[in-house]
Amino acid sequence: MQIMPATGAVLAERVGWPLDYSSLDLYRPLVSVTYGIHNLDLERYYFGDHPFAWLAAYNAGRSGEMLAWRQLAGNDPDLFVEVVRYEETRTYIRHIYEVFAMYRSLYGAIP
Repeated sequence: MQIMPATGAVLAERVGWPLDYSSLDLYRPLVSVTYGIHNLDLERYYFGDHPFAWLAAYNAGRSGEMLAWRQLAGNDPDLFVEVVRYEETRTYIRHIYEVFAMYRSLYGAIP
């Protein structure tokens, strides 16, 4: 999972692991995946039942602009993707959701 060094430093402090954290720890899969899951879970907690907002915040950061996108779109996920002002983040949301939809069609709904 891709975690930026500044985010990694914040997460290392929150999680309290690994001891003597450095940004090179982000290249260790166990650290990267642990931090990525923790970060995504923080976005889930913050944005509740709005997975596109989780993904946008994970990709672009939880900024004032990100919050404005959420406010503009309300609970409409399609509109949310359209009001995202960063092409990279729009593409990221669409890609992740397409993969999610493929897995859901193959394996069924999430319990």
